[in-house]
Amino acid sequence: MKVNICGIEHNVIECEDNFDIETHMGQIDYGNCTIKINKNIPDQLKVATLCHEILHGMLVHIGREDLSSDEQLVTALGNAINGSFKIKEVQQ
Repeated sequence: MKVNICGIEHNVIECEDNFDIETHMGQIDYGNCTIKINKNIPDQLKVATLCHEILHGMLVHIGREDLSSDEQLVTALGNAINGSFKIKEVQQ
């Protein structure tokens, strides 16, 4: 799956990684334009995680790294976006 963040295409990859499932379900790599999503979480949580990582990307690409590092803000806005729009499950 691919997502466009501020005009930059990012690959979304479901993978088993060294994720701590209690605190870390996804990760965005700005340099490689990839988003990794933990494949061992439920589909609904994958979508919420994707929204969260996309929001990190948007904030970085608009020059607001300060806001992107605020996990509480990113989580709240990501949940608001996820609750407001229908996003289909993450698929490769």
